[in-house]
Amino acid sequence: MAVTIKEIADACGVSRGTVDRALHNRGRVQPEVAERIKKVANELGYTINVSGRALAMTGKNIAIGVILQFAETPFMQKVREGILEAESEISQFGCHVELCEINGIDIQKTIRQMEKLRKMKVRSIAVVAAEDSRMREEISRCEADGISIITLNSDLTESERKCFVGQDAEKSGSMAAGIMGDILQGTGNVILFYGIDETSQGARIRGFRNVMKSDYPDIRIAAEYKTDNSPEKLAEQLQTFLKEEKKPDGIYLCAEGAVELARCLRKNGCESEIRVIVHDLAGCNPDDIADRTIDYVIDDDGHRQGYLAIRLLFWWFYHQKEPQDEFYATDIRAISKYNMHREEFVNVQ
Repeated sequence: MAVTIKEIADACGVSRGTVDRALHNRGRVQPEVAERIKKVANELGYTINVSGRALAMTGKNIAIGVILQFAETPFMQKVREGILEAESEISQFGCHVELCEINGIDIQKTIRQMEKLRKMKVRSIAVVAAEDSRMREEISRCEADGISIITLNSDLTESERKCFVGQDAEKSGSMAAGIMGDILQGTGNVILFYGIDETSQGARIRGFRNVMKSDYPDIRIAAEYKTDNSPEKLAEQLQTFLKEEKKPDGIYLCAEGAVELARCLRKNGCESEIRVIVHDLAGCNPDDIADRTIDYVIDDDGHRQGYLAIRLLFWWFYHQKEPQDEFYATDIRAISKYNMHREEFVNVQ
């Protein structure tokens, strides 16, 4: 005979509501009480009735919140595609996604959207985070209200978020450095372009610098430029460097602007002289890779990130189990002219 919540409540000396909240990770329950309830439930052999839960969920309006910063970028368009694909699969269970899209990075607007979703009583929220104490505080408020948070694409460590879905950004930057070091045969000058420190781009640059310092000491980082994720600013910075300085042997770009970078190199007649590594396949022109103006693209697989985030949140709610891991990392792929597929690209000009 199946063990009931009432039996667990009687064994623990608490109410059935407390048992329900503890087992389903909803609302506020003293940690030691929750731990004792889960231990007793396990000892008694309690299991959640999944088929009954599916039936109970059907027809209900269950919302999962998603907040995308940099929503205008080709990469986030890929993330959005993955989110919508996952939503179509879970809609049969009465679940839908409340999608909030923010152009660029705007911490205050992101927090306002989190507050809005919290007041709507969504079940959980996936958010493209940034390094900011105010966002940590809002995550804590959501968790206190029983709304579970995961970070998507860009993490916020030392917060109360449950887990992170995205690429290991530092390892991604390390991979870019290893490729650059090998194609330059361990010597030369490179310049770096990054957009915003507070996001995953900062971790990419950190990984790149560390590998260059440890494994390729004869490669010099000649200059670093912060583009604020503006392709126009990137083009201006690169044009100025090419006019005033000796041409670099390599360029590493971990921000928006791959198309503008390639265009600038052609304008200056040096597209075949400089080795170029960029990130995010969705923002590239396949022709720039085919003719090796861009040598390698380190791809973050945006579609997979968006899809996995929604499926994970749904699975969590459906089975009433927290994620087993803190990090759900997507693959790190290096794309060149020899393994690219044109159907993977977003149309860019």
